[in-house]
Amino acid sequence: MIEKAYLGLILIFFILAFAVRNIKTYLSTKKSIRGKSLKLTISVIISTIIYCLIILRLTILKPKFIFEIDLPKFINTIGLLIVFLGFVIGILALIAMKDSWRVGIKYDQKTDLITTGIYSISRNPYFLSYNILIFGYILIFTSPILIVLYIILVVVFHRMILEEEKYLQSIQGAQYEEYKSKVNRYFTIKQ
Repeated sequence: MIEKAYLGLILIFFILAFAVRNIKTYLSTKKSIRGKSLKLTISVIISTIIYCLIILRLTILKPKFIFEIDLPKFINTIGLLIVFLGFVIGILALIAMKDSWRVGIKYDQKTDLITTGIYSISRNPYFLSYNILIFGYILIFTSPILIVLYIILVVVFHRMILEEEKYLQSIQGAQYEEYKSKVNRYFTIKQ
């Protein structure tokens, strides 16, 4: 029961932190922060389905309804730790972005390039956090349905990132090139 409460609270807090960051950025900039693209729409739909399946699995769905595969308990424990890691990275990313936060690309708005904090080890820590978080849930609730949705989402996120990199290159120029040469797309190990 404690495990389910932990997993439910992490997921709800992750979703709420995202919503609060969106609202705070909108209120401080007085501009829409949501870009428009098919990839973004697909990612929102798939994310929502994944969220709903996890929440339903935590509350009323039995494992058989999502064809859940029973794995050894230590995999479950690893999943719990990975969920927490994804959550922490996501919160750090949301905090670091401040008013530069956007959902998708807003071609009509130029924002500051954030290169400090968690952004000094990953150019895309929020996407990374999301991938890590959902992977953790999949280790806990291993289901072919969730795995397929997750793989599609990871591919869509990657394509969104590639599009965002082109945009940042065009808008930030040399500053982005320098940042890109120092920090990897997903994770950088500093020496």
